[in-house]
Amino acid sequence: MMPASLLSGLPALPGRRVNVFGEPDEEEFVRVAVPVVAHLSFADMLGLLMESGGLVYEELDDDQAVRDALNFAILATDVVMFEEHAANALAALHGRGDRATVKWARALAAAITRVYGVAA
Repeated sequence: MMPASLLSGLPALPGRRVNVFGEPDEEEFVRVAVPVVAHLSFADMLGLLMESGGLVYEELDDDQAVRDALNFAILATDVVMFEEHAANALAALHGRGDRATVKWARALAAAITRVYGVAA
């Protein structure tokens, strides 16, 4: 990765030493926020959160934790895998798979509906 560098003497440069999620970290490179818009279906969100979200049951009631997990999953997942993850997640949501996976898919589905207002 090629780090960005701030040039001295320029006024109001936007970069800061933060990690990829914007948390201050003096040991990191200078980074700037880059807004990205993604248009995701319910199935995309469910697939991303099932595969890469890193959530646990205790966090599903926390809207911000769900949003943060989805943001992380988007960053951590190759866009080519979105459809495959979505198909697998919908299969689990509809009862195909082991009990624990089906239960998790349904819990995530309820959280996605609450936070984003979309449903399967």
